[in-house]
Amino acid sequence: MKITDLKDIVCRAGEMFASVSISEIEQKEGHANFVTNIDKEVETFLQEKLLSLIPGSRMIGEEKENEPLTDDPTWIIDPVDGTTNLIHDFRMSAVSVALCENKKPKIGMIYQPYTKELFYAEKGGGAFLNGKAIHVSSNSFSKALVAFGTSPYTEELFNRTLTIAGAFLHSCADLRRTGSAALDLAYLAAGRTDVFFELNLKPWDYAAGSIIVQEAGGVFCMPYLSEPDYNSPAAVIASTPVCFKEALNLFQQYEK
Repeated sequence: MKITDLKDIVCRAGEMFASVSISEIEQKEGHANFVTNIDKEVETFLQEKLLSLIPGSRMIGEEKENEPLTDDPTWIIDPVDGTTNLIHDFRMSAVSVALCENKKPKIGMIYQPYTKELFYAEKGGGAFLNGKAIHVSSNSFSKALVAFGTSPYTEELFNRTLTIAGAFLHSCADLRRTGSAALDLAYLAAGRTDVFFELNLKPWDYAAGSIIVQEAGGVFCMPYLSEPDYNSPAAVIASTPVCFKEALNLFQQYEK
Protein backbone atom coordinates (compact mmCIF):
# COMPACT_ATOMS: atom_id res chain seq x y z
CA MET A 1 0.00 0.00 0.00
CA LYS A 2 1.24 3.48 -0.90
CA ILE A 3 0.66 6.17 1.72
CA THR A 4 0.06 8.67 -1.07
CA ASP A 5 -2.88 6.56 -2.25
CA LEU A 6 -4.37 6.52 1.25
CA LYS A 7 -3.94 10.28 1.60
CA ASP A 8 -5.70 10.78 -1.72
CA ILE A 9 -8.66 8.60 -0.65
CA VAL A 10 -9.05 10.37 2.70
CA CYS A 11 -8.88 13.82 1.14
CA ARG A 12 -11.36 12.88 -1.57
CA ALA A 13 -13.74 11.64 1.12
CA GLY A 14 -13.43 14.96 2.93
CA GLU A 15 -14.08 16.98 -0.20
CA MET A 16 -17.41 15.15 -0.56
CA PHE A 17 -18.62 17.35 2.32
CA ALA A 18 -18.53 20.34 -0.02
CA SER A 19 -19.91 18.62 -3.11
CA VAL A 20 -22.86 16.71 -1.62
CA SER A 21 -25.89 18.46 -0.15
CA ILE A 22 -27.75 17.16 2.89
CA SER A 23 -31.00 15.64 1.67
CA GLU A 24 -31.73 13.26 4.53
CA ILE A 25 -31.32 13.47 8.30
CA GLU A 26 -32.22 10.51 10.51
CA GLN A 27 -32.32 10.25 14.31
CA LYS A 28 -30.25 7.40 15.74
CA GLU A 29 -30.36 5.97 19.25
CA GLY A 30 -29.39 8.52 21.91
CA HIS A 31 -29.90 12.22 22.51
CA ALA A 32 -29.32 14.40 19.40
CA ASN A 33 -27.60 11.54 17.56
CA PHE A 34 -28.03 12.05 13.81
CA VAL A 35 -26.94 10.49 10.54
CA THR A 36 -27.21 12.18 7.15
CA ASN A 37 -27.04 11.00 3.56
CA ILE A 38 -23.50 12.45 3.48
CA ASP A 39 -22.34 10.18 6.34
CA LYS A 40 -23.64 7.17 4.43
CA GLU A 41 -22.26 8.20 1.05
CA VAL A 42 -18.80 8.99 2.41
CA GLU A 43 -18.68 5.69 4.33
CA THR A 44 -19.67 3.76 1.19
CA PHE A 45 -16.90 5.52 -0.75
CA LEU A 46 -14.32 4.78 1.95
CA GLN A 47 -15.35 1.15 2.27
CA GLU A 48 -14.94 0.54 -1.47
CA LYS A 49 -11.62 2.35 -1.78
CA LEU A 50 -9.93 1.24 1.45
CA LEU A 51 -10.82 -2.44 1.16
CA SER A 52 -9.40 -2.36 -2.38
CA LEU A 53 -6.22 -0.70 -1.12
CA ILE A 54 -5.43 -3.71 1.11
CA PRO A 55 -7.17 -6.83 -0.25
CA GLY A 56 -8.46 -9.02 2.57
CA SER A 57 -8.61 -6.17 5.07
CA ARG A 58 -11.66 -5.58 7.24
CA MET A 59 -13.57 -2.45 8.20
CA ILE A 60 -15.24 -1.02 11.29
CA GLY A 61 -17.34 2.06 10.61
CA GLU A 62 -19.79 4.27 12.44
CA GLU A 63 -22.69 3.72 10.05
CA LYS A 64 -22.48 -0.08 9.60
CA GLU A 65 -22.91 -3.30 11.52
CA ASN A 66 -19.49 -4.30 12.84
CA GLU A 67 -17.74 -7.44 13.98
CA PRO A 68 -15.17 -7.33 16.82
CA LEU A 69 -11.69 -6.09 16.03
CA THR A 70 -9.23 -8.90 15.24
CA ASP A 71 -5.49 -9.10 14.53
CA ASP A 72 -6.20 -8.80 10.79
CA PRO A 73 -5.58 -5.47 9.03
CA THR A 74 -8.68 -3.44 9.87
CA TRP A 75 -9.78 0.05 8.92
CA ILE A 76 -11.58 1.97 11.68
CA ILE A 77 -13.35 4.92 10.10
CA ASP A 78 -15.64 7.79 10.90
CA PRO A 79 -16.89 9.22 7.59
CA VAL A 80 -18.05 12.45 9.24
CA ASP A 81 -16.85 13.11 12.76
CA GLY A 82 -18.97 16.09 13.73
CA THR A 83 -22.30 15.30 12.05
CA THR A 84 -24.24 17.81 14.16
CA ASN A 85 -21.70 20.45 13.13
CA LEU A 86 -22.25 19.45 9.49
CA ILE A 87 -26.02 19.81 9.82
CA HIS A 88 -25.59 23.33 11.20
CA ASP A 89 -22.83 24.30 8.72
CA PHE A 90 -20.56 24.81 11.74
CA ARG A 91 -17.45 23.92 9.84
CA MET A 92 -15.72 21.66 12.35
CA SER A 93 -16.10 18.18 10.88
CA ALA A 94 -13.51 15.66 9.69
CA VAL A 95 -12.89 12.32 8.06
CA SER A 96 -11.08 9.98 10.47
CA VAL A 97 -9.34 6.83 9.21
CA ALA A 98 -7.11 4.44 11.15
CA LEU A 99 -5.47 1.26 9.94
CA CYS A 100 -5.08 -1.28 12.76
CA GLU A 101 -2.93 -4.40 12.86
CA ASN A 102 -2.86 -6.77 15.83
CA LYS A 103 -5.71 -4.66 17.32
CA LYS A 104 -3.60 -1.47 17.51
CA PRO A 105 -3.46 1.55 15.19
CA LYS A 106 -0.56 1.51 12.75
CA ILE A 107 -1.60 4.53 10.68
CA GLY A 108 -3.94 7.42 11.47
CA MET A 109 -5.30 10.17 9.20
CA ILE A 110 -7.71 12.99 9.98
CA TYR A 111 -8.74 15.41 7.25
CA GLN A 112 -10.45 18.75 7.93
CA PRO A 113 -11.83 19.69 4.50
CA TYR A 114 -12.83 23.25 5.38
CA THR A 115 -9.27 24.22 6.28
CA LYS A 116 -7.61 21.70 3.91
CA GLU A 117 -5.61 20.23 6.81
CA LEU A 118 -4.48 16.61 6.71
CA PHE A 119 -3.12 15.29 10.01
CA TYR A 120 -1.19 12.04 9.60
CA ALA A 121 0.94 9.62 11.59
CA GLU A 122 2.46 6.19 11.11
CA LYS A 123 3.72 4.09 14.00
CA GLY A 124 7.32 5.06 14.74
CA GLY A 125 7.41 7.72 12.05
CA GLY A 126 6.27 10.90 13.79
CA ALA A 127 3.19 13.05 13.16
CA PHE A 128 2.59 15.55 10.38
CA LEU A 129 0.22 18.29 9.24
CA ASN A 130 0.20 18.80 5.47
CA GLY A 131 3.66 17.27 5.29
CA LYS A 132 5.25 19.30 8.11
CA ALA A 133 6.21 17.66 11.40
CA ILE A 134 4.06 18.54 14.41
CA HIS A 135 4.58 18.14 18.16
CA VAL A 136 2.51 18.70 21.27
CA SER A 137 3.01 21.90 23.26
CA SER A 138 5.13 22.45 26.36
CA ASN A 139 2.65 24.70 28.19
CA SER A 140 2.32 24.31 31.94
CA PHE A 141 -0.92 22.91 33.38
CA SER A 142 -1.95 26.32 34.70
CA LYS A 143 -1.68 27.75 31.17
CA ALA A 144 -3.28 24.78 29.43
CA LEU A 145 -6.11 25.09 26.94
CA VAL A 146 -8.44 22.15 27.60
CA ALA A 147 -10.70 20.67 24.93
CA PHE A 148 -13.51 18.35 25.93
CA GLY A 149 -16.45 16.43 24.54
CA THR A 150 -19.86 16.38 26.20
CA SER A 151 -20.80 12.78 25.33
CA PRO A 152 -24.03 14.26 23.91
CA TYR A 153 -25.65 10.92 23.10
CA THR A 154 -25.46 9.68 26.71
CA GLU A 155 -27.62 11.82 28.98
CA GLU A 156 -26.40 10.30 32.25
CA LEU A 157 -22.92 11.68 31.51
CA PHE A 158 -23.96 15.32 31.00
CA ASN A 159 -23.61 16.53 34.59
CA ARG A 160 -20.46 14.51 35.27
CA THR A 161 -18.82 15.96 32.17
CA LEU A 162 -19.66 19.54 33.11
CA THR A 163 -18.44 19.03 36.67
CA ILE A 164 -15.04 17.86 35.41
CA ALA A 165 -14.92 20.65 32.82
CA GLY A 166 -15.60 23.20 35.57
CA ALA A 167 -12.75 21.79 37.61
CA PHE A 168 -10.39 22.16 34.66
CA LEU A 169 -11.59 25.72 34.10
CA HIS A 170 -10.62 26.60 37.68
CA SER A 171 -7.15 25.07 37.25
CA CYS A 172 -6.22 25.84 33.64
CA ALA A 173 -6.38 28.75 31.22
CA ASP A 174 -9.66 28.03 29.41
CA LEU A 175 -11.91 25.45 27.75
CA ARG A 176 -12.77 24.66 24.13
CA ARG A 177 -15.55 22.49 22.65
CA THR A 178 -15.37 21.76 18.89
CA GLY A 179 -17.94 18.97 18.56
CA SER A 180 -15.42 16.65 16.89
CA ALA A 181 -13.25 14.35 18.99
CA ALA A 182 -11.10 13.57 15.96
CA LEU A 183 -10.26 17.24 15.50
CA ASP A 184 -9.73 17.71 19.24
CA LEU A 185 -7.08 14.99 19.17
CA ALA A 186 -5.49 16.31 15.97
CA TYR A 187 -5.35 19.85 17.34
CA LEU A 188 -3.73 18.62 20.55
CA ALA A 189 -1.09 16.84 18.45
CA ALA A 190 -0.44 20.08 16.58
CA GLY A 191 0.08 22.05 19.82
CA ARG A 192 -3.14 24.04 19.57
CA THR A 193 -4.53 22.62 22.83
CA ASP A 194 -2.90 20.85 25.75
CA VAL A 195 -5.48 18.44 27.22
CA PHE A 196 -8.56 16.64 25.88
CA PHE A 197 -11.10 14.46 27.67
CA GLU A 198 -14.43 12.81 27.00
CA LEU A 199 -16.32 10.23 29.06
CA ASN A 200 -17.68 8.09 26.23
CA LEU A 201 -16.13 7.75 22.79
CA LYS A 202 -16.41 5.01 20.17
CA PRO A 203 -13.33 3.50 18.47
CA TRP A 204 -13.99 5.42 15.24
CA ASP A 205 -13.90 8.66 17.25
CA TYR A 206 -10.45 8.09 18.72
CA ALA A 207 -8.52 5.41 16.77
CA ALA A 208 -6.83 7.70 14.24
CA GLY A 209 -6.37 10.54 16.72
CA SER A 210 -4.74 8.31 19.29
CA ILE A 211 -1.76 7.41 17.13
CA ILE A 212 -1.40 10.98 15.84
CA VAL A 213 -1.25 12.28 19.42
CA GLN A 214 1.29 9.67 20.49
CA GLU A 215 3.50 10.15 17.45
CA ALA A 216 3.43 13.90 18.16
CA GLY A 217 4.89 13.22 21.61
CA GLY A 218 1.63 13.23 23.53
CA VAL A 219 -0.05 10.79 25.91
CA PHE A 220 -3.26 8.89 25.07
CA CYS A 221 -5.00 7.15 27.96
CA MET A 222 -8.22 5.27 28.72
CA PRO A 223 -8.31 5.98 32.46
CA TYR A 224 -10.51 3.00 33.41
CA LEU A 225 -8.38 0.47 31.49
CA SER A 226 -4.82 -0.71 32.02
CA GLU A 227 -4.12 -0.05 28.33
CA PRO A 228 -6.17 1.23 25.39
CA ASP A 229 -8.69 -1.23 23.93
CA TYR A 230 -9.82 -0.31 20.41
CA ASN A 231 -12.76 -2.72 20.48
CA SER A 232 -15.05 -0.80 22.80
CA PRO A 233 -16.50 2.57 23.82
CA ALA A 234 -14.30 4.20 26.43
CA ALA A 235 -13.49 7.31 28.42
CA VAL A 236 -10.44 9.05 26.98
CA ILE A 237 -7.83 11.50 28.22
CA ALA A 238 -5.14 12.83 25.90
CA SER A 239 -2.53 15.31 26.99
CA THR A 240 0.93 16.69 26.64
CA PRO A 241 3.50 14.97 28.88
CA VAL A 242 3.85 18.21 30.88
CA CYS A 243 0.15 18.32 31.77
CA PHE A 244 -0.74 14.63 31.92
CA LYS A 245 -0.18 13.81 35.60
CA GLU A 246 -2.14 16.82 36.85
CA ALA A 247 -4.87 16.34 34.25
CA LEU A 248 -5.34 12.69 35.18
CA ASN A 249 -5.35 13.44 38.91
CA LEU A 250 -7.97 16.15 38.47
CA PHE A 251 -10.11 13.91 36.25
CA GLN A 252 -9.98 11.05 38.74
CA GLN A 253 -10.69 13.31 41.70
CA TYR A 254 -13.92 14.72 40.23
CA GLU A 255 -14.97 11.56 38.46
CA LYS A 256 -15.26 9.87 41.86
